[in-house]
Formats: sequence, C-alpha cells, structure tokens
Amino acid sequence: MRIIVFLSMIISLYLIYLHYSDKSSFCDISEGLSCDIVNKSVYSEFPPGSGIPVSLMGFVTFWIVLFLLNKVEKGKKEAKKKFSKYLFYLMITSLLFALYLVYAELVLILSICILCVTLDIFIILLLILSFKLWRCYS
Repeated sequence: MRIIVFLSMIISLYLIYLHYSDKSSFCDISEGLSCDIVNKSVYSEFPPGSGIPVSLMGFVTFWIVLFLLNKVEKGKKEAKKKFSKYLFYLMITSLLFALYLVYAELVLILSICILCVTLDIFIILLLILSFKLWRCYS
C-alpha cells in the first residue's frame, strides 16, 4: 500500500507544479488527451475557481492515508480496527470525488489527464486494500 501512496504523492506534487507552471507536461499529447488542459481548467481547483488545486487536496489526502497506515501498523488491536475503518471511509470519499473529476474531464473539459487517471486507479486500488485491511481487523 505504501508504494501506491508514495507514487500518488509524487504524481500529486508534479500536478501541483504543473498547475502553477507555464511549462508543458510530458502527457500533453493532443486536445483530447492533455494533462495541461485538465490541470489548468477551472475544474482543476475545488471549489471551481477557488485557487485551491485539486492536486494539493490529493497530496494532503495521500499524506493522511500514510498517517493512518502508520497508526494501523503501530496501534493495538482496537486502534488498528478504528484507523483501518477511517482509512476505508477516506478512500470511499476519495473515490466519490474522483468520479466527479472523471465526469468533469469527460463531459465538461472534453480532455483526459493521464496522470489524473493513474491517480484514480490508485484510489480504487487503495480502496480495495483498505477494505481488506479493515476486514482483517474487524
């Protein structure tokens, strides 16, 4: 799980950098497949137009996942159960938000960000793994 979280944090940091940068990303392939178009759109901030990059929210979320994993690893049985449940619910919330972002990409922006889709896949994997972890301690 930690490898997925670390990769997610690195991707999120790169997307934060791209959000504020004038440079083009390596995944700016076409109009329909462009991290730049998606990452600089009004929907790359939440709430839209707020100035808070979604990628920053993603980085903070993955940092919280790492924090919760540490609590699960080092805690006693009841703490493991509690923090693994928190982790599972955080990942459900993350998936719901990711679905909103996929909708924004496909319907509103009409472009797909490869890095964003990678994070969406990582969120699904973390949701599955967090469910297994929670069931292990329940």
